[in-house]
Amino acid sequence: MAITSDNDTRQTTTLVVTVRVPNGADGDLTTNAERRLSRADGILAVTVEDLQELQPGLSATEATVRVTVETADARTTQSVEDTLAGQTGVEVTST
Repeated sequence: MAITSDNDTRQTTTLVVTVRVPNGADGDLTTNAERRLSRADGILAVTVEDLQELQPGLSATEATVRVTVETADARTTQSVEDTLAGQTGVEVTST
């Protein structure tokens, strides 16, 4: 009988990011921000912890949020920042 384990190790990182959410998008701002950020490669889950600032625009709203990002592998904070910053409409503000 093979030994198996379901103890998947997840690493969490907390960051402050600004996410551009198009006007008329389905759902609310936090859901759209989580959805947009979780599309990045290697990101398992994103949870918005705190909404810090909103900047409404003509075609989109920029939401600055503090998020917790879960990854499956051991990544440095800089690696997670670089991954998220590579997404369209995302700017990493601080850690």
